[in-house]
Amino acid sequence: MRWTQIPAFDYDRLLWGERQIRSVANMTRADARDFLALAAEIGIHPRVRTFPLDQANEALQAVKHETAEGPVVILP
Repeated sequence: MRWTQIPAFDYDRLLWGERQIRSVANMTRADARDFLALAAEIGIHPRVRTFPLDQANEALQAVKHETAEGPVVILP
């Protein structure tokens, strides 16, 4: 796996005080491809909870109260 240099970011200023940061924004496309290939090889199966847009308040409550298993995604 080849890693690239990652630039520094002021996350406090950029993310307005988010409580948790889980980001893949500091990866190159090659890094992401390598990561996904490795995840498939070792059997990682992510869990994502989706909410329709009309249930956005419920999604936000799940995040606030940490009741969702895995990341929460709001779909249009």
